[in-house]
Amino acid sequence: MSRVVGSLGAKVVAWALALYLVFVTLGPQRVRPHVSPADAERFAAFFVTAAAFVVSYPRRPMLIAVGSVIFAVALELAQFLAPGRDPGVRDAMAKSLGGVCGGATAYLVLTRLRLSKRS
Repeated sequence: MSRVVGSLGAKVVAWALALYLVFVTLGPQRVRPHVSPADAERFAAFFVTAAAFVVSYPRRPMLIAVGSVIFAVALELAQFLAPGRDPGVRDAMAKSLGGVCGGATAYLVLTRLRLSKRS
């Protein structure tokens, strides 16, 4: 696990996920995957992305939490400029909550792993 935390590979994955979120949020509706209810998809996508960022940048969990909320709101606002997209407060809330929960979960897991390693 310690080889993954903060590694270049983890950072590439985190940034690739963020770029993918931009693509599916602002791109044509037909390219957005439909696996489960939309709010669950939004929550899960931001959860995984924020968790990947905490694994990549483990000393910055608060910045990542705040950044995920800003990122979610910015993507929703950017949808006003994307034809055929429909931004919404509920969407931004699902994304923001997913980002904060994902970041917090990854931080707690990493902290727990660090503490168990010491004992």
